[in-house]
Amino acid sequence: MRNRLMGLIKIAVGIGLVALLFRTVEDPAALWRQVTAANKLLLAGGMLCYASAVAISGLKWGVLLRATGTQVTVPRLLSYQWVAEFFNNFLPAQVGGDVMRGYALASDTHRKADAAASVLIDRFIGLTVFMLAAAVASTAMFLFGRPGGARFSDEAQLFMRFAALGSSGATLLLLLLLTALLSRRLKRLVERVLDRLPLSSRIVPIWQKLAGAFNAYRHSYRALLITALSSAAIVVLTSINIWLISQAVEPGRISLLEVLALNPIIVFALLAVPLSPGGLGVRQASFAGLFLLIGAGYDLGFAVGLLQQFIGYLVSIPGLLLWLRGSRQHQSPGEQPAPQLR
Repeated sequence: MRNRLMGLIKIAVGIGLVALLFRTVEDPAALWRQVTAANKLLLAGGMLCYASAVAISGLKWGVLLRATGTQVTVPRLLSYQWVAEFFNNFLPAQVGGDVMRGYALASDTHRKADAAASVLIDRFIGLTVFMLAAAVASTAMFLFGRPGGARFSDEAQLFMRFAALGSSGATLLLLLLLTALLSRRLKRLVERVLDRLPLSSRIVPIWQKLAGAFNAYRHSYRALLITALSSAAIVVLTSINIWLISQAVEPGRISLLEVLALNPIIVFALLAVPLSPGGLGVRQASFAGLFLLIGAGYDLGFAVGLLQQFIGYLVSIPGLLLWLRGSRQHQSPGEQPAPQLR
């Protein structure tokens, strides 16, 4: 009962944020006309980019799993990833999808530590590449201005300075954390710290299993490189998704380079402020504020945030269907257990 109540509260918060943002738009009727008259072909292209990014996410996770000797078929991988995408869009934070795909894999393979390690490494590499893209794009714009020669306002120039420094710092921090996860020496240090904590008899064995699973990646250079390159492709695809949506609403208002700088910041905002399912409200506020800062317009940012949320819902519908089918199979009496994937 409590979980349902909290879920309803979070949905109400998301809808309330969207309604509040809509009231701050200069001309809501004109904005709504722009949204409904948006170029449908460009929106379809944006949806294709979004769906391609989800598919690549599943395939790159499979590369990490194979590095540990866990063999999972491509259809099963894509099924896990689409279910995760559904939960990403309907749970308060994007980590909800990570929990679901890790749990599904662990249930099928009975390799909990390997499942958890693969999800964590995948998440760290993905975030690192996203932050690196933001650092490169924001630094380029801070140094050379907006593409096409347009000048930033003083506020936008200051924002680009902070974006360049912040994303560079975040990239460095994530690289250090990734190194720590792959370092045996640092993992032993963590184990000694955990050994002094209450309930260490329960915590330390779990950590040892997880640390052992991470060791499989210490020399998996090819798998780590493919994962990083796939993450870069996802950054580009999701940025093109945003850019195509903006072009569908108001052509020529924002460049792809600017979107590359803003996209990772919006992803970080959704992770850092888990107020509502799928970031509803938070996503639109992030788009509107960032578009306003760089001179692309508050109203356009809000419209792009709404359309991207809608596209995310549409793309994740197969995940709901797959999850419901899996639940029915699991609950069916007399159903044979699914074969373990090893």
